[in-house]
Amino acid sequence: MTDPQDAQTAQIEALADPAYRRELGDGLLLRWSTAADLERLSTFYGLVFRRREQDPPGTRIAAWLRDMFSGRHPLIGQDGFALVENTATGEMVAATCLLSEAWEYDGIRIPVGRPEIVGSLPDYRRRGLVREVFRLIHARSQAQGDLAQVITGIAWYYRQFGYEYAVELENGVRVALAEVPAAKEGESEPFRLRTATEPDLDAVARYYDEERASALVSTPIDARYWRWGALEADPLGDTFTNVQVIEDASGATVGYTQVGLRGFEGRFDIYGLWLRPGLWFDALPALLRAYQRLGEAALLLGDRQPLHTFAFALPAGHPAIAALRALVNTQPFNNPYAWYVRVADLPALLRTLAPALERRLAASPFAGYTGELALDFYRGGLRMAWREGRLAEVGDWQKPIWGEGNAGFPPGVFLQLLFGYHDLPELRHAFPDVWAEGVAKALLPTLFPRRESWAIPLG
Repeated sequence: MTDPQDAQTAQIEALADPAYRRELGDGLLLRWSTAADLERLSTFYGLVFRRREQDPPGTRIAAWLRDMFSGRHPLIGQDGFALVENTATGEMVAATCLLSEAWEYDGIRIPVGRPEIVGSLPDYRRRGLVREVFRLIHARSQAQGDLAQVITGIAWYYRQFGYEYAVELENGVRVALAEVPAAKEGESEPFRLRTATEPDLDAVARYYDEERASALVSTPIDARYWRWGALEADPLGDTFTNVQVIEDASGATVGYTQVGLRGFEGRFDIYGLWLRPGLWFDALPALLRAYQRLGEAALLLGDRQPLHTFAFALPAGHPAIAALRALVNTQPFNNPYAWYVRVADLPALLRTLAPALERRLAASPFAGYTGELALDFYRGGLRMAWREGRLAEVGDWQKPIWGEGNAGFPPGVFLQLLFGYHDLPELRHAFPDVWAEGVAKALLPTLFPRRESWAIPLG
């Protein structure tokens, strides 16, 4: 008799195989991409990513695709797109790619897969093609050892595929162009920006690691990706960042920033900003003027609308946000907004995160705790067994016919607690079917406190 686990593993490996092919009917073929697909995918995405039906095909993604198919991209290879092809016409009708990234959770590195550039042609929608594409994406991600999949974008849509909003994203502030303070006449700028070069990258990486150090969930960036993003990626591509070094009047490096090279509807985006301690109030007026110059150039590459707004896509607790609020008028940006997260094997993820959970327990009145937590997810559940402050066992759990667990969460909602997006009282207020009894009412907040995160999308 075939072992069910072995059969499931074999199926996942088959779906993840670059040679996988499956006929979907009506001449539609589900498969992974090859190097020969670049131009047809560029045509496809140009048709999908338009604001209006009457607009000409978009061009923003073409340079990004060339980077992805170059064989040099650190996060994806030429077989990284799951797609549906109309074999009668040769056109691509649905596609998504998988970027292989990593997040850190309280200092613990977890591999994640990030689906991106999700699309289907209008005439092929509501036929389940994106669902088929995501089956391949999820299988590839699982086969390469990812503990979660994460995605940004369409409101509600990805809940259909097992995702839940669970990690905050880009909840910063907007600053109007009119708020930029004028330079004093006759005085040179005390701080300036310049494009990072290869000798700058070690310092940039250090500043970035300082910037994300307090976040519960953050995005580690290795030397290979810093080089790619700063020096090798096509600047006309749809990647998220351009790396700039901040210098003082003497030419000394005092910080770094990441900005968008393309403007959008008169907005210029800042994705990262860090300075040596004590410089925030002195440097920000000059940096706003420098951002204005960069933004005006970026909008020439984008939609050519006049610059009117800066968007600081940073966590609410970032020191730049506090300093900006003290210096100029600000408005909320993207608040609230969040990453979608999908976790197919929650016990596996919790086993990886056990050292962080055990540290929290050891620093609480529950130090040395022995007992069990049974969480009811209504279509399944989770059991955690604690022995003298250690997570001894964690596995799937099903509510028995008689009896209850210690707490309950609707499907997916527990991820909001796990990733610090909302705490237990907030979830109980928002969801009447979230509950906790007995020791769980105090133990769950100890294990899963609300914490700010700063996970940035790479590209």
